[in-house]
Amino acid sequence: MKLLEWKDLTPSLSHNQIVLPELSYQQRLTLQDVFTLSRYNDTESQNQLAELKQTLKAEGLDADELLRLRKEYIEQQQRAAETVTAEFDGQAVRIPGFLVPIEFSSPLVATDFLLVPTAGACIHMPPPPANQIVRVSYPNGYKVETVQYPVWVEGVISSNLKTDNVYLVDGETDVTMGYTLTASSVENYH
Repeated sequence: MKLLEWKDLTPSLSHNQIVLPELSYQQRLTLQDVFTLSRYNDTESQNQLAELKQTLKAEGLDADELLRLRKEYIEQQQRAAETVTAEFDGQAVRIPGFLVPIEFSSPLVATDFLLVPTAGACIHMPPPPANQIVRVSYPNGYKVETVQYPVWVEGVISSNLKTDNVYLVDGETDVTMGYTLTASSVENYH
């Protein structure tokens, strides 16, 4: 059985090569206004947009180029977050983590849950990157005493990038997961 650490699930990728220029606080606000106004086609918005672009141009900044760089940077970050490794596909593994229950067979007995590297991930904060979320199926069920303490999960893992709408404590949300694991054992970490 292979003992996995969370870093094992994050493939080595080249660092994001896009370098965003240093902007002052006021320049960032102006660029934010450019971004917002570019969504509108009315005359007043277009006039304000032209003014703001001219203001940035006078400071040596091309608003359209900055927005293009921003978009490309975000796309590269998204690709990195959703890149998974198939290195462990079909292998029996053991991995520690915190569970986020999403299906129960009876009160407090989770049969389907997300395994994440930090307590509270997906519940009170945005979910971690997809390559740091494992969707676990455990038909035997695990009695959840608290989600604040880690567990060990053993089973067969597969890379499987997928977005599902799941019900969490504070309502339904779309979560992109990088891996699935059919568990043979779930036990308290200590």
